[in-house]
Amino acid sequence: MTATQTQAAGPPQLVAPSVRRGLWSVAIAAYIVCTFDLGHSSSYRQGLLLVAASFAIMALSLDLVAGVTGMYSLAHAGLFAIGAYGTAILNEVHHVNVFVALPLVLAATAVVGLVVGALSIRVSGLYFAITTLIFTIIVNVLLSNLKVTGGFQGLPSPTFPNFPHSISSALGSSLAWAVSGCLFLTIAVIWSIRSSALYPVLLAIRDSEQFAAAAGVRTSLTRILLFGLSSALAGLAGWAFSFQGFITPGQFNSTASINILVMVILGGINTRVGPIVGAVFISLFPVVVSIDPLWQEILFGSIFLAVIVFVPEGFVGLLIRFGRLARYRWQRATVGSALGVTLDSSTGLSPATASFAPYAGPADRSSPALEARGVTFSYGGPTPALQGVDLVVAQGSIHGLIGPNGSGKTTMVNLLSGILTPQAGTITVNGVRAEGLHVWRHTDLGMMRTFQTAVMVRELTTAANVGVGLYNRYAHIGSRSLAWPVLPSARRDSRQMASTSRGALKNVGLGPEWSSTQVANIPHGVEQLTQLAAACVGSPSILILDEPLAGLSAEEVVSVSGILRSLQAAGVTTIVIEHQTRFIFDVCDQVTVLAAGVLVRTGAAADVRADPRVREVYLGQ
Repeated sequence: MTATQTQAAGPPQLVAPSVRRGLWSVAIAAYIVCTFDLGHSSSYRQGLLLVAASFAIMALSLDLVAGVTGMYSLAHAGLFAIGAYGTAILNEVHHVNVFVALPLVLAATAVVGLVVGALSIRVSGLYFAITTLIFTIIVNVLLSNLKVTGGFQGLPSPTFPNFPHSISSALGSSLAWAVSGCLFLTIAVIWSIRSSALYPVLLAIRDSEQFAAAAGVRTSLTRILLFGLSSALAGLAGWAFSFQGFITPGQFNSTASINILVMVILGGINTRVGPIVGAVFISLFPVVVSIDPLWQEILFGSIFLAVIVFVPEGFVGLLIRFGRLARYRWQRATVGSALGVTLDSSTGLSPATASFAPYAGPADRSSPALEARGVTFSYGGPTPALQGVDLVVAQGSIHGLIGPNGSGKTTMVNLLSGILTPQAGTITVNGVRAEGLHVWRHTDLGMMRTFQTAVMVRELTTAANVGVGLYNRYAHIGSRSLAWPVLPSARRDSRQMASTSRGALKNVGLGPEWSSTQVANIPHGVEQLTQLAAACVGSPSILILDEPLAGLSAEEVVSVSGILRSLQAAGVTTIVIEHQTRFIFDVCDQVTVLAAGVLVRTGAAADVRADPRVREVYLGQ
């Protein structure tokens, strides 16, 4: 196979679509058979496995926020309790049919989750966990003291309706089928999200929120909505759990919150089936290992400690690690040899391969692409980071922004892109006043940017990372993610996004040997070019590059120079912040120099280079 043929074919497909469909059919058939067997099993076995299934739903719901977006919630035991107690109270006190109670419980837990998520989203890490734990404690106190909940004694389980006799003899326990259906629904929803274009965006929010926001993602709102969905699934788990014996406050206390998190970690955080494995393991461990309770706790604690220390990715995560290692070695041996390259090399492609389609700029191309007037900003110290700075960038130009360390370049870029808000002055982007607008609104104005450090999702491929930059170009990615694999429009968009992402990588000089390689396995130069591709793929009219040459080889610097000229030929306005002055003066049309937060000089590159003040404050001459 030639390099051209491989490039046209795209990244290698390890499993053919027809084979995947066959595997799906076998998996669903096996699930139905297991449910049928469970429906006819003994009451003891049913009780054990149905409790394990309920906790599997809980673990999956927690992993949706903890594993995917990094929100380690300890509120899920409280949400679990709301689902269980809500079902029991609606049925026993208000005589609501259990199937009518289900959507009410889902809606209630979703609303509570949205409120808790909105209140807790302002903090992160340990503080987020503590805030959500307080919610569970409050719920537990209420359950223990309210008359309607039965206090410490709890409530009896609602009676789940049986199948008609003719059906019951064939299918067995109706509760087994109901709980199995709840687990299947949860798996389907989460599997759909993980298969959708939303999943890389969620991981980008987790690993690099600024990267996601710069691509047009409303990161805070997305986190809150995802927390609401996770809460609804926790309510579903509570509904399923409520039919399996007495429910008491002790089943939903802070210890239960920790146990659910342990299920996720043991099985494998951010894996498709890891939380299920962890839930089954922890639910059945006390039964299978029937020894003295003290030694049972010591053994369990030792197992958990060993997993945390030696296999932090969990049981399933360990298998995935070996699978990814095998795939990476296969890529090195197969793809690399076919293209005559190695996956440890530089880009190996000529900058002449970059070819960008014309970008749709503003209707009035006589006005500046970007105009900042009198911009002032201070971090609170006695000296402002920027003081009365003017910056005017012409349409379709390459504009350099330089200055010594501490001159205010990064602050200026963060003001232009919406990360910071100026304390004085105005910023106009393509004719629209932009100071004070959220970061994600800047993509609507045609602006994209890169960052000094290319913080990308290391567990995803380069093409998937680039695809994050397409988020703002496809409608309703979030809502469609709930049923992504079965929607023809979603499958079509997936193919288009994959093709566009590979094309963007090619445009920055990266061939097909890189598109299916994880970011964790690529050299720094390729990572920088991948970040550039992610910024270009969204068809911006204004592109801000913050030190794009950091860590690049001389060959890669030449590549970037050719890419910038190709972008300019396509009508893109580029602002470059860089320390390599030779590159700036050779490539840029206009250059602006800052020093100590004050504008030193702006003008044509040749004039700025010859200015004695610039030589004094920046070039040291």
